[in-house]
Formats: sequence, structure tokens, C-alpha cells
Amino acid sequence: MTSIRPGRRLPSFLRDLASPRLTDTEQSAGTAPVSYSGTATVRTTITTRTGGTLDVSCRLHSSRREPSGGAARPVFVLVHGIGMSHRYFARLQAELIPFGDTVVLDLPGFGGMPRPDEPLGVTDFADVIAHALQDAQLSSCIVIGHSMGAQFVTELAVQHPELVAAVVLIGPVTDTSHPSAGRNAAVLALDTLLERPATNLLVGAAYLRCGLRWYLAELPVMLGYRLDERLAAVTQPVLILRGSLDPIASRRWCRQLARTARDGRVVELPGQAHAAHRAGARAVADAVLQLVEGLPRPPAAPGRTAGSAAEAALPHWRSITMGDRQCRAYVLQHQGVQHETTGEAHGKPVFVLIHGIGMSHRYFLRLGEQLSRHGTVLVIDLPGYGWTRRPARKLTNPAGAEILAALLDDLGASSCVVVGHSMGAQTATELAIQRPDLVSRLVLIGAAVDARRRTVPEQALTLGLNSILERPLLNSVQFLDVVRCGPRWYVAELAVAMAYALEERLPLARQPVLILRGSRDLVAGTRWSRSLADVSRSGTLASIAGAPHSVHHRSPSAVAARIISFITQAASDPGHGEGLQREQRVG
Repeated sequence: MTSIRPGRRLPSFLRDLASPRLTDTEQSAGTAPVSYSGTATVRTTITTRTGGTLDVSCRLHSSRREPSGGAARPVFVLVHGIGMSHRYFARLQAELIPFGDTVVLDLPGFGGMPRPDEPLGVTDFADVIAHALQDAQLSSCIVIGHSMGAQFVTELAVQHPELVAAVVLIGPVTDTSHPSAGRNAAVLALDTLLERPATNLLVGAAYLRCGLRWYLAELPVMLGYRLDERLAAVTQPVLILRGSLDPIASRRWCRQLARTARDGRVVELPGQAHAAHRAGARAVADAVLQLVEGLPRPPAAPGRTAGSAAEAALPHWRSITMGDRQCRAYVLQHQGVQHETTGEAHGKPVFVLIHGIGMSHRYFLRLGEQLSRHGTVLVIDLPGYGWTRRPARKLTNPAGAEILAALLDDLGASSCVVVGHSMGAQTATELAIQRPDLVSRLVLIGAAVDARRRTVPEQALTLGLNSILERPLLNSVQFLDVVRCGPRWYVAELAVAMAYALEERLPLARQPVLILRGSRDLVAGTRWSRSLADVSRSGTLASIAGAPHSVHHRSPSAVAARIISFITQAASDPGHGEGLQREQRVG
């Protein structure tokens, strides 16, 4: 048995894959590493132990980076145990992502996933995982299971060997020295005294979320699985990891498992308890990477990787990171028939909703729900807003359009109806200019900043007066979003917005343009909005009666109806691309 301490002596080819810390010059030159992440739900039907069928679903949280030099990156699949969720693996995932793509699962009944109508066996869970990996077109993965998750990945390796290159078992259960529920409860209680408080809080919250009934339903399954017998059928290399203080997976038990495996070894992590992958994430990652070094190097392949799992499943959100810039898209699936995330030429339209300064995707959820009746909706968090990190430097509109375009490319979107509100109209316009293949229609709602009011005092006064017209609920949402983005980032981006001449850039967009405003909008006045429609190559001006600046939040159904009418008219009217201007008012 090997005992290791935290350190980082990287395998040779993994050292090449790891992304170095880049200088500001390299980031500005566009050489910063590009990474993608997202979450998706995979639904499948399995045949249960009783011979019936059962509809179940699991959630995949995927992260990947673009490989350097064409070298393929290994794929690590992380599988939690009973009662847990993907959050249990956050620290280990962060250690592994520089060296390979990662997929972390929320299995049926856990992590907020729907509980099946009857308990699932270990083979059932293995089948669910297999379907998810096959759906994502993944194979030869390094599968890592913790606690009961060690049973799942072992069965996966036995039943679906083509999906597994190596098996890592962290704190595997169930130790045959305490096979009863009572003995397991005793050692679990002892382990809580050895874990860090943050880990105990995470575990307690996960147990509450899965519920006592589902936990107790799956407990006999865990206790009855003979890992020591099934491991003998695993043909892949097996690494068994345990913390030296782990009372659940004893040293004797782990040594027994290593002897049972055809190619097994044990690594013990000094000072760690059962959740060694949390407090000892660095040491666990080092041991896993040493295992990977001994495997055949994966061939470079143009096929899909871990971060592409959402493309074949039902994505909830996807993000892209370029250097210190991160952009996220929340996906509202078309209500009714599911379809690919492509543009109008391939079926239902794809709507891309871009918020303004200080806001987040939440600002567009009401309109997004209305538009999802007509197509797929991507609601955006630009860098520095919502749940994305703040870049070190201010983000120009061309830079914002660039990272958004990369995210849409990763989603496979094209010919989208792009909707920008307030200062988000600037990013939307730049996207239409830079990447006309991604934009079929351009909708600017309450477009800012009015050329006659491009001073900070004028903007502050206008926004303050407009807030009186908005509903209190919206003002609270706006306040929380501004607090989250922070005053420093807000002021930096305000300077960018004030310097952007929308009236000069908009004529460069070749797409049909709808300029939409509320009739009581103090930010985007009638004269300014009409001038934007006039300078557009194909512009239409419309207003929603009685609505203020946040017309999409106050009157989402009216705004959605106007957008649908606009894209329908633009598609059927050949003259819509001939520099026509129209003005309409919606009551």
C-alpha cells in the first residue's frame, strides 16, 4: 500500500495539457485558454430488477477546455454516493480540470433529481450512467466513485467496459466487517467527528434534499452489494484511495479489494477521513493523475468531449470562459416539441436575450417564458454580471460580442433572433455586425445611450426618474443585480456604454431591425428611438402603450407578440431588406 502527501509532480503528457498562467499580453492577444461548462438533464428508460420499465433522469455537469496542440484530453467522470450530489466533488473537479475534461453527475433521486417510483439497484444506476455517457458520445473514461459511488462505477466497468479506461474507488463501501445498517450508522457518526464542519454541512444539506425515505430505500441496496466479489470481474486498472482516518472504508477492507482486482493498488492519504476528495483534493488528484500516466494516451479525435454532453441532452445552462472573461447562457427549451438549438432555417427560431448594464438573466425570464412558446430561448449573463466572474478590466462591446459569439458557436446556434435591452442593445448590435451568420433579426428594446444624454449626471437623473415608473418588485431585482456586479464594475461598464455611438454602428448591421420601446420610457425617448429606426438599413419602430423602460418585464406578452409579428413579417416581406422604416404602436 502506498501513502502519499500533497504535491504536484505531473505526468509528462498531462504537464503539456495543463494550461499555464498567462500574462495580460497573452490574454489580450487571444491566447488565453478557452473552457466550457454546462449542466444538462438526460432522461432514459431502464429495465428494473423486477422486469418492469422505469423512466428516470440524471443531471450532468460538464467542463472542458480546448486541447493544446491537438492533444486529446482524458475525461474524468465523477460519481457520488448515497445521499450526495455533484457539489460533493467541486474541489476535486477544480484540481482535475487543468488536465482533463470532467463530467460530474446527479443520479436519480439525489441532488434535486426526481425520485423514481421504486428503489434502483446498483446495476440500474450503472445503466443510467452508461446511457448518459453514450448520449454524450464519451468512451474510455476515468471513472471515479466515492463511497456507494464506488459500487456504481465498478458495475459500470463490468457491464460497459468500452466506456471505462480506469476505475478509481474513493472510500469504497460496504466493508464486510460492518455490513449491517446499525454498524454503518455507527461508523458514519464517527466519521462526522473527523470531517471538517464545511463538509458536514454539505453532507447534511444533501441528505435533507434527497429525503429520508429515498435514503432508506437505497440503503439496503448499498449494504447488499458485494463489491469484493464484483471487482474481480473488472479488467481495467483499479486505484483504491482511502483517508488514513477513514472509519468507513478500513485499511484491511481496501487492501482486500486491491488483492481482488486483477490490476489494483491502494493509496492512503495521511490525515484524511472518508471525504478525502474534499479536504485532500490535491492529493487525490495527484494519485489519479499518476494512474492516468500509466494508461495508453488517448488519441486525438474530432468527436464530442465531456463539455458537449449538453448538446445531446436537455441543457439548463452552458458557459464559456476565455481568460478571465466568462459568459453564460440559460436555456429555456421550446415548450412542446424538442429540437436542435439552431436557427429558423432548421425549424423553430432561437431567441438570444441580452441584458443591460448591472442586470442579469433574471431580468429577461418573463419575456423568455413567453418566447419559449415559439422557440428555444437563450438568456444571457454577460461577463461580470449574474453568476459570472468579474474580469480584471472593463469589457468593451466588441469583446462582449466576441465571447457571446463563441458561446453560441459552442451551442451550435445560428441565425438567431437577438434581443438586447438598454445598454445590452450595444452588445447585440456588435454581434450582428461581427457575426451576421449568428443573427437573422435584431430587436433593440429601450436602446441606450441617447446621443443627447451621454453624460453621467444626465444618465443618473434619467434612470432615477424612470425607477419611479417601474414596479417595486423590478426595482428590487435591479438593486440586487447591481449589488452583485459591484459599483466598480458598474462604473467601468458605464464608461464603455457612454462612449459607444449606437447611431453610427447600427447602420452597419444588415439584418432587419425592430426598435421597441415603452411609451413612458424616459431612457429611450421617442425622438432617439425613431432616429435609430431611420439609420437602420431595415428598421421598424414600435411602442407598447403605458410601459416604462423595462417594457419586457412589465408587458412580456405584448413584447413577445410584437417580436413574433416582426420576424414573421420580415420573413414574408421581400422589401424588408430595402431600407424601409415603419412605425407602429401597440396598445
